[in-house]
Amino acid sequence: MTTWTSDEMAPRLGQSVDDLETPVLLADVDAMEQNIREYAAVADEHDVDLRSHVKTHKNAELAAREVELTGGTGICCQTLGEAETMARNGIDDIYLSYQVVGESKLDRLCWLDGKLDALATTVDSAATIDALEAAAARNDRTLHAVLEVDMGLHRTGASPEEAPALAERIADADALAFDGILAYDANVKSEASTEQEFEERCWEAMELAASVVDDIEAAGIEVAEVKVGGTATSRYSARHPVVTEINPGMYPFNDVGELELRPWEVSKADCTATVLTTVISVPDEDRLVVDGGSKTFSLDKPQMPVPKRRDDIEYVNASEEHGWIDTSESDETFAVGDRLEFVVPHVCTTINLHDLIVGVRDGEVADLWEVQARGKVR
Repeated sequence: MTTWTSDEMAPRLGQSVDDLETPVLLADVDAMEQNIREYAAVADEHDVDLRSHVKTHKNAELAAREVELTGGTGICCQTLGEAETMARNGIDDIYLSYQVVGESKLDRLCWLDGKLDALATTVDSAATIDALEAAAARNDRTLHAVLEVDMGLHRTGASPEEAPALAERIADADALAFDGILAYDANVKSEASTEQEFEERCWEAMELAASVVDDIEAAGIEVAEVKVGGTATSRYSARHPVVTEINPGMYPFNDVGELELRPWEVSKADCTATVLTTVISVPDEDRLVVDGGSKTFSLDKPQMPVPKRRDDIEYVNASEEHGWIDTSESDETFAVGDRLEFVVPHVCTTINLHDLIVGVRDGEVADLWEVQARGKVR
């Protein structure tokens, strides 16, 4: 009896994309690296650091490539498990932009601190500050803390009015070091729909951040770092002199959400993460079905997948392993076995559905990136 493993059926370097089994998550390597260089140029122009957020791709090799291409020194992670995965794979400078809660997790954080060249984490309340200090003390560590301040997203973050007292609490803690503030400005994405509005809203958010910095420094506490910006806002918030660091995550890839949000600067060519699918059924002349549904494309946002290289068909519905494609506007005749490629709706959560990102160059497999921190939500 012949036996085989899934590894033997996996994509291989040099393999033609036409021969890949589908559905398969692809990344255009050249376009991806160009996106990284463009954001690095923004950071250079405005004299800020670029610390990439790796929660999007969850792969240490890609993280190292981002650091190399941006001239950066480290990365951002969103979970402790992600940070541990990156550390075990050679990344030694990590900012954890999330509140660590729970004694066992805090002890893990202290263990990780002893393994890295640089580690900072996030707090936003007296409760998270005190718990972090207690963990640092019992583990004989000095932990670096960044105070998150709510810029208007109303998710996490201390209010601007509370920030000075909380910064003082961190600075006064024997086992903590105050590194600055996180002023995440994602609220702008729901407030702005034009380039001018992005410019104005991001400036307003950074003016608020600057006032918080002034208030903290008036209490005699230096604010060394002001970390801001996701992919959509980094280009604009970086222009404000208060900013020291931008933390975009999706920017190497983009997605349908970014394409619709910022059409003046994001095109399909900039959307480098796609899923290649195969037509498995053509039930009638105006409809076909592909092998990519909600277990292939994350549909946590309103957007649907968008055809990468054509505008005459529309992805209109999905079940778990099926994607409904409306072909009523197309003059083409489709057949079972045809291939169709789609820009992913939300890149972070779509990558988290896959074990592997297949890097493609000139129609061939150029690199293979395991989604190493997939499922590392703790």
